[in-house]
Amino acid sequence: MANNPRQAERDTNEAVHASTRRVAEQTASAMSEATERTARAGAEAARRNAENMSQTWRSSSDAASRIAERSMDQFSKMFGFGSDTARRTLQRSSGNLQALIESTTIVAGGLQNVSGEWMRFAQSRFEDNLDHFDELMGCRTLQDCLALQTEMVRDNFEALLQSVRRASELSTRLADDAMQKIGDTTLAPT
Repeated sequence: MANNPRQAERDTNEAVHASTRRVAEQTASAMSEATERTARAGAEAARRNAENMSQTWRSSSDAASRIAERSMDQFSKMFGFGSDTARRTLQRSSGNLQALIESTTIVAGGLQNVSGEWMRFAQSRFEDNLDHFDELMGCRTLQDCLALQTEMVRDNFEALLQSVRRASELSTRLADDAMQKIGDTTLAPT
């Protein structure tokens, strides 16, 4: 008779663990799907924002060019500059605006890459933490539980630092590309 209560307790423990695993798997699946949907929505929003920003800059550039042209015409008439001087000045202004527009487009695309890096980090951490949750459920001693928790913290911190490094590299590259574009498209004074 002593075996029956022990067997019943083991059966109950196994049923609880199995039920807990199923709930964890279902939660992981639902969270993974939600994270994926969120990542897709975030990427789509960032793409739309980049396109909108680029179009806004183009429209602003066109308006600024027209205003600059009119202003330069009036300025040249007022101070007696020749039309050639006004034309060169207008070309410089237009080139500078074009450089700003193209650099802004580069920055918008780069920011999308950086936000993608953070989304990948969040998804990766979520999945790894769910795996660790399963391991926590299997811990039999307090020491095992504490060791696993400190391992989780260490893994999360290490992953954060790696993600920060990648985001920093992406940011540096995008700043370099934007600076290069400004240098390439700015017209030299004639």
